[in-house]
Amino acid sequence: MGVEDDDPIPVDAALLSSSMFVGDVIAGRGVTPFLEAARAACCKTANGDHMVEAAQDLMVDFMLQ
Repeated sequence: MGVEDDDPIPVDAALLSSSMFVGDVIAGRGVTPFLEAARAACCKTANGDHMVEAAQDLMVDFMLQ
């Protein structure tokens, strides 16, 4: 769900509010329709690439132990 541009977003966009943080775990897709809806609702967002970058050092440390 949400991988293709014409996929429905996983929640009703009317439920999004500016007090929410919305993270999309689909890496390599940039701003997905879900994130576009969240940004339109003034939510703070992170895409899948941001999440991979944030976890990258932890993954390397884990593999090198």
